[in-house]
Amino acid sequence: MTTTSPPSPQSNRNKLLLIVLGLITIITLSYLFLSYLDTPKYSQMPEIQSSDRILVIAPHPDDESLAAGGLIKKARDMNATVTVVVMTDGSSAATPEELSQYLEKNNKNSSTEISELRHDEALNALSKLGVNESNIIFLGYPDTGLKALFEDYWDPDKLYTSNTPFNKFDHSHYNFTYQQNATYTGGNVAGNLKQIITDFKPTIIITPDGLDEHRDHWATNAFVMYSAAATNFKGKIYTYLVHKGGTKWPSPPNYQPSLNLTPPPELQNFDVNCIENPLTADEEKRKEEAINSYGLPLSLTKGYLKSFIRINELFATPQPVNVQFINDNNFSKTGMPQSSFEDVRYDYNTKTLKTSDEMSSVGVARDDNNFYIIISAAHDINRELVYRYHFRFLENGQFKRLDVKVQNGTAEYEKKTVNSIEVEMNATVEVQGDMLVLKLPLNVFKNSSFLMMNTDVSDKERQLMDLSAWRELKLILE
Repeated sequence: MTTTSPPSPQSNRNKLLLIVLGLITIITLSYLFLSYLDTPKYSQMPEIQSSDRILVIAPHPDDESLAAGGLIKKARDMNATVTVVVMTDGSSAATPEELSQYLEKNNKNSSTEISELRHDEALNALSKLGVNESNIIFLGYPDTGLKALFEDYWDPDKLYTSNTPFNKFDHSHYNFTYQQNATYTGGNVAGNLKQIITDFKPTIIITPDGLDEHRDHWATNAFVMYSAAATNFKGKIYTYLVHKGGTKWPSPPNYQPSLNLTPPPELQNFDVNCIENPLTADEEKRKEEAINSYGLPLSLTKGYLKSFIRINELFATPQPVNVQFINDNNFSKTGMPQSSFEDVRYDYNTKTLKTSDEMSSVGVARDDNNFYIIISAAHDINRELVYRYHFRFLENGQFKRLDVKVQNGTAEYEKKTVNSIEVEMNATVEVQGDMLVLKLPLNVFKNSSFLMMNTDVSDKERQLMDLSAWRELKLILE
């Protein structure tokens, strides 16, 4: 008679461990498969050609690597020419205490200026992607100041003074900048970009998207739109996001190099023409090396920068808004015109902000005599808030400007710069429930070959509450 020994405790533990490992494997594979099915599929970016000349615009040192590091490496491997423009000095990346601690911890010279450190980090990062120092341009404008330069400090006699702890100047005092001692004005920023575009002759421009929530990124998009139009640029423009939804994007957060980068949730069902740039293993590896070159921001962002190390990169192609012709301007009855775009920004937190005060969408329309801009809110329009409308347009090769302020049911023109136009006919405004309708004379724009517009909302103390991206408008007049 044969007897069977009972399984040993160790044998039972091994079987249990195998079962647990098997379940974990099944769950992991199921998750990856479902994630693959749930990943939005986008058309791929057209192949880079050796004849391409790619101009990458970065608001701060590191944005070029986060958003387009893989694309830059791909382009250089194809022998395409790449030039990178860094708009600001990056001086708000750290506080004086944080910079001092970083320099001490990394055995660096304690007297190193933050702008010099960020400059050197950018050179190191881009060398990993195959870009020579001669193809990197530093403009040196003030970190966090680009929005003010584009909107309020344009003219040469109205200088912006930086207010970061490391930069209290009204001009670029760095020895590595494109225009030595350039004063901080929007006109100088645009002039630099126009000259770079004219000299470099890019076939592709890579720039931040107007929906980016960082004001420097938002303003960089506006400057590039302006400068591209002023130079009659006819190539391709691709935009990218770095800041969207606070800490909710990229998702999942932190270092996930085997996953796809997917758009922020609020944009996945939105009319945004996304394209992707799949990365090879080597391109992703080089992008990671480039991002790792930015030691200072890496030490302060708790893995945020590494969230962009993925198997793809995402871009969008800007789409102009074709202004609809209408016969009825009672928008409370007809609804928003077809030529409308949603406002999908993560809006600014202020003590006075209410959900009902946010712009949910902006529409544009025209009839034979008038041009209408319609702001739609979540609920009835708050008449005490200040709504502003900003226009830039090309007329006979010259850029002109129109700004309109609306408050308490009254619209008035604002003269902001020397190229602000004077309009003889009054602007009028009407509240139609949850819609604010501004009416302008159509002939203001009748000779424009290019028109861009944005809107914003602030409280009575000029605390910004909401703003839209700049959009190009196609206004076809017969």
